[in-house]
Amino acid sequence: MQDQGTIPEPIKTALEKLTLLPTYGERGAGRFLYNLLKLPEDVRSEVVKALERAANTIKRCAECGIYTDREICILCSNPKRSKRFICVVEESQDAFAIEKLERYTGVYHVLGGRIAPLEGISPKDLSIDNLLERIEKHKVKEVIIATNPNTEGEATANYLAKLIRSRFPAVKVSRISYGLQFGSLIEVADELSLEKSIENRRSL
Repeated sequence: MQDQGTIPEPIKTALEKLTLLPTYGERGAGRFLYNLLKLPEDVRSEVVKALERAANTIKRCAECGIYTDREICILCSNPKRSKRFICVVEESQDAFAIEKLERYTGVYHVLGGRIAPLEGISPKDLSIDNLLERIEKHKVKEVIIATNPNTEGEATANYLAKLIRSRFPAVKVSRISYGLQFGSLIEVADELSLEKSIENRRSL
């Protein structure tokens, strides 16, 4: 094991802070930091400035919860987007992946995660109350649940479907199809599989 005393203090501190990021353990933090340090100084500076700018300017849309640099994101403020169709996703990057298809013309709702009891994440930890308010406010016709196709994502989808049907019987609730392999993540899915999963969504 490397003697921790040989590691410069700025590197040790940076590594400790990087491990605060979800999924970033010691190895992941090390890969990120050491690869960053390998870059030419001017490029490294540009990367750091871009990260700092994002950290200081990006926030969640007050309407849908997607990451944006304004109070209301460009999707929610676009009059051409129908607010009567809401696509529910776990995180902003899932919505961005769907947007790349340039097929969906509704709006999104970012839950901020998924129900995961083993991790201590319950429905009250997600943006579900706000979703229900939006469904009522905009007289939504269809809610498309696009949580990830894994155990937690399915549990979240089933919970939401049951809740929405009980509160809004007239609203259609659908689920993206298994064009995506079970256990995969929407944010890294290929565009063809993602497109088919949206097109072939099924009613819940």
